[in-house]
Amino acid sequence: MSSLDAGRARAGRQGLHGGRALFLGGGQDRVAGGDADEVGYALRAGMLVSEDQVHDVLEGRPAPRTVKGPAPVSPLGDWGWLEAGIVSGDVLVPGSDVRSHIFYWVKADRDGPMARRLVTFTTDRRLSTRRTIFELLHELCFQNPHWLLAADAAESALNDVDPQVRRTAADLLVDTAEPERAMAALDASTDPVVRIALVDAIPWHRVAQHQAILQRLRSDPVPAIRLLANIAIVSGDDPAAWSALDAAIRADLELCAGVLNAPGSRLSVTAGERWARTLTDLDREHDCCAWAEGLANWVERPQVRLEGIRMALAAMRQWRAAPSRVTPILTGLLHDEIPEVRSAALHAVAASLTASRLAADELAAVLQDPELGAVAATALGSVGDHRAVPRLVRLLLSGSDEPRLAEAFKAVARAGAEPEAPVAAARQILATLPDSSEPALPMRVLAAFGPAAAAAVPELIARLEGAENDTPDCTIYVLGRIGSAAAAAAAPLRQYPTQGATLALLQVTSDRAVAEQYLDGRPEELRQSRIGAALLSWLAEHGGLTTRQHKQLRSLFRTPGLGQLESAGALWLHEGPAVAAELLEALPQYLSNDLYGPKALRVLATMGSHARPVLDRLDRFVASRHRAGMDIGDDDAEMRADERLLTTTNAARQKIAK
Repeated sequence: MSSLDAGRARAGRQGLHGGRALFLGGGQDRVAGGDADEVGYALRAGMLVSEDQVHDVLEGRPAPRTVKGPAPVSPLGDWGWLEAGIVSGDVLVPGSDVRSHIFYWVKADRDGPMARRLVTFTTDRRLSTRRTIFELLHELCFQNPHWLLAADAAESALNDVDPQVRRTAADLLVDTAEPERAMAALDASTDPVVRIALVDAIPWHRVAQHQAILQRLRSDPVPAIRLLANIAIVSGDDPAAWSALDAAIRADLELCAGVLNAPGSRLSVTAGERWARTLTDLDREHDCCAWAEGLANWVERPQVRLEGIRMALAAMRQWRAAPSRVTPILTGLLHDEIPEVRSAALHAVAASLTASRLAADELAAVLQDPELGAVAATALGSVGDHRAVPRLVRLLLSGSDEPRLAEAFKAVARAGAEPEAPVAAARQILATLPDSSEPALPMRVLAAFGPAAAAAVPELIARLEGAENDTPDCTIYVLGRIGSAAAAAAAPLRQYPTQGATLALLQVTSDRAVAEQYLDGRPEELRQSRIGAALLSWLAEHGGLTTRQHKQLRSLFRTPGLGQLESAGALWLHEGPAVAAELLEALPQYLSNDLYGPKALRVLATMGSHARPVLDRLDRFVASRHRAGMDIGDDDAEMRADERLLTTTNAARQKIAK
């Protein structure tokens, strides 16, 4: 998804559903996946931080001189750098110098020389230049609503020869002008491309008599406009109208294939995905699953079956029970005659851990398929199915870029898969790379198998001893995961004065003196020390804590955050039931977090019956029909996080209840 699409996706359906405004404030975690330049102004306004801080946080690197002080490139001088950035596309790359220059000057004066110069490129003879400049202007308009200069350029481009330019220009017009001007353009245009884009983008809640206008558009000669109007009218206030509206949307669905998500569209979202979004917004679980089943039927055309798959995936993302209903629909399409349909069905199954478990045999049956095998292996491996291991090993050796390959190895290792082949493959890769390289995937495979990866200790020691410039952090971490089976690495580990090496040395040697020496050199008041929490936890599990160490542990627990969470288990081991009330007050705040929740649940499970006061909260979480609201930035990752957290919560609940 492009940065433009990401920004538009966050804007939701403000043109068609309720008009929710784009949310840009509230902290760094709320802008994941977005464009730093688009959110910078809102962050500055909402958080009152400096220009430098905003740039450093959101761009991930020190601010260029253009942000820290007067821009070195004057907008009144040579414009060659600007044209070069537009032609190359660098103006759309977050963090590029040319983009930073542009945002600096346009923010300083949105109608100044820089903005006026940008507008001259909207009529450039080069098509790629026009496409780039309109996308850039759209990104800039997040900082400049009601921007007349851009609105004028956008309206002029509604007659451009290129459909993509016309779509982006229509969207830009809506975002930079008053709704009345966009409505006037809609009434004046006879171009379906422009009219579809305008209907999709117009914030209907701000248009006078919009219900009457949308009713009229329901009979428009353009199918996509009819579909958008029908979707916009669907409301929770009139359930009696749902059936007729659904039928009207279904009638135009096939005709809208590839139209609403065409290049330059406001959102890269198909007609079926928009319909599914409407159904999920209204919590119509049964209807969403039923329509998915009907659309995915083999008698329908391929583009309709694809929409059925997308609707099934939308249902799984929204409702926990949906995988049980829609997985048979999806597995039935794994042998579809159309490759695109087969692939879409497989990716939908793979997106959900629950669906992958339900479809395990079907996934295993396509492991050797040259088109589907890689995704099937990662899906099957991610639920711990050992049948995936041979294909996973081949993917590892081939340098596959499957995004969830490490996750799959971790899951099969946790499920007790035989380690020989994966460990041998990781060692083979390590042997072919220079000593200074720490290939991430093989290292993660070895870490996943932990003590079972002991055969790789010689290669890991060689990397420790051969490192010249950078500290081999991955190697050190893997040795710690292997533990006592890596005892031969103790001597070279002692040569590294890093916190990670200290923890790894403790894990390898089980020598309390390693932890005690480190902690003795630290103050009694520790703050946010993850290594301190890990060392104290180990000591609590292996003989207990001294009075001073207990004070260090207590200081970590007093500070909310990861330090508190990491120290909670050790505190229970050391103090027992006497600390139960404090743990029950602190730990529940982490339960809904996909990263921290499992850690908190493990401590609560260890507390057993002393954690019973949280059972009601756990029961409510388990009983919910809907997915937990995560903030990861990826719909499928959020679904899987909910599935994992649900499994962990159920397991903890059983231990506490007993």
